[in-house]
Amino acid sequence: MKTLVMRKSLFFILLLAMIGLTNGAQAQIAVMDTSIVQYLERPETGGKVKVVQPAQLAKRVSRAEGVIKYDGNKGYAQSSGFRIQVFSDNDYRTAKNNALYKEGLIQQAFPELETYVTFTSPFWRLRVGDFRSYEEAGNALIQLKKEFPQMAREMRVVRDKIHIQIHQGFTE
Repeated sequence: MKTLVMRKSLFFILLLAMIGLTNGAQAQIAVMDTSIVQYLERPETGGKVKVVQPAQLAKRVSRAEGVIKYDGNKGYAQSSGFRIQVFSDNDYRTAKNNALYKEGLIQQAFPELETYVTFTSPFWRLRVGDFRSYEEAGNALIQLKKEFPQMAREMRVVRDKIHIQIHQGFTE
């Protein structure tokens, strides 16, 4: 009797383990898909889905990141990464001057960090750095907030296209 109970318990444990492994395999398959559209189009999802979309939309919903665009003429490659947004304002009378003023302050205190003043209507923005990871940007953010506590409230890490310096001898 005791052996029968042990066998049933062992069978139940093995059954749970197999179910867990199967669910884990499905999760891995889902992660390998590069977009939600590809996930929906797979037969394992239980239905047939046909999605008609322009190539630009497919690119926007893709999970694939870290693709580096190389342009040897500019001396850097472009990739997805992070920057620190220090300033953003849409006051057309003062925003540009404020962005440039704050850029000068940051360049004096942190000459090793690249600064980018951009205008995307109607906002003037100042972003700092080219960081490949969120953690790296977060560490720099802490240093910036210590140096400029009056601007700390506005500062935050944002996802952006970053520049990666190309070293001589780089080949694709």
